[in-house]
Amino acid sequence: MGTQSFSKSERKIANAINRFPVIKRGLKIAYQTLSYFLYRKTYKYKCIYPLETIQGAGETFFGYYDKSPISENNRYILFHESNHPTSRIPSKDKGISVAVFDLEANNLLYKKEIRPYNWQQGSRLQWLGENKFIFNNFDEERGYHSVVTTISEGGGIEENLLSIPIYDCYGDKFALSLNFKRLNLMRPDYGYRNHPDITNIGQLHDDGVIKVDLKTQQTTLLISLQEIVNIESNSQILQSVEHKVNHIMISPNGEQFMFLHRYFIGGRRYDRLMTYNFTSKEIKVLASDDMVSHCCWLDEHIIIGYLRDRVHGDKYYQIDTRNGQKTVLGKGIIDRYGDGHPSVKNGLVLFDTYPDKARMKKLFTYDLVTSELVEMGEFFEGLNYSEQTRCDLHPRFSFDGERIFFDSVHTGKRQLYWFKKV
Repeated sequence: MGTQSFSKSERKIANAINRFPVIKRGLKIAYQTLSYFLYRKTYKYKCIYPLETIQGAGETFFGYYDKSPISENNRYILFHESNHPTSRIPSKDKGISVAVFDLEANNLLYKKEIRPYNWQQGSRLQWLGENKFIFNNFDEERGYHSVVTTISEGGGIEENLLSIPIYDCYGDKFALSLNFKRLNLMRPDYGYRNHPDITNIGQLHDDGVIKVDLKTQQTTLLISLQEIVNIESNSQILQSVEHKVNHIMISPNGEQFMFLHRYFIGGRRYDRLMTYNFTSKEIKVLASDDMVSHCCWLDEHIIIGYLRDRVHGDKYYQIDTRNGQKTVLGKGIIDRYGDGHPSVKNGLVLFDTYPDKARMKKLFTYDLVTSELVEMGEFFEGLNYSEQTRCDLHPRFSFDGERIFFDSVHTGKRQLYWFKKV
């Protein structure tokens, strides 16, 4: 491990002060600042492949790591553009734009101003097919809703509105949603700020994960927060604290989805990784040892996730949703880098790291067959990008696995980049 990585003891100290969020925040900022001046590098980035980007008037980014910015036919790139600094906390009074760049014609095909967004996930922009995509929007008349946008063969645009915002979609068949008001109140990094009454978030029994049929627009509350709280829990404490769901991800075959159940006790966050099966309606708890971070689907039944296991520690694990069996992933190879954002394509796990002492974030692939680890690059994140304004790389594969996309601020502004593996 290099001298610029945070050690296991440093991570343990950070975990130990999780119960004191205000103290932790002050100590974290001070320590990161001191470490940067001690370990800073003479360059802002290194990459083994040439980088490409979209030249625009403002700052550009895509959003989360679980979706690809590029269409399945590798022609269109979806992204967000902001004409105000992304180093500042998002404002309900300052919108950003959703845009489509046509690689074949080398021009901007579509641009629309939107109001609900955050710097981590944007407006949950995602492809529904080769020429169809969806994103969330807000206006005073409809409140939060989503926009299904279709690109015609001649480059024309057709928009259709859905009555609720979405979180994850299974093609153009159905979508899952959650309460963005509740999300904003408990974790504004991923929430929206446009609703007028931020404290009116609803009750546990009528809030939770919602399914919407993208053809008929019929909506159904699949599981309530009250049901989630009651699963494998007899604690009276849990009935008196606030709860939320986040990071919904539908399995590749559409038969189930995973989600995180999160709640706070005494200022400390607790996480549970859970799944819901559409056919059996069974809810399973796959991990509940306090911390679950970022996950992805390896296949229809296996989840890869960075989480805590009281026996083996904080690592990447493969988890079988059928029996709950956990297996350490990349033992002694990738576990030394800590948490990141994983995705899988063609037998490769793509993941990033958080900033090290020099404020550099690394980008890796790990081969599931050969266990080969390849470092593809490292990218600087300035101290002015932190907490809600941080810019995680959030790396994503193209649908064919040939390109890798990521967001970065190594030039001093947020930008969507990609490279083609050769």
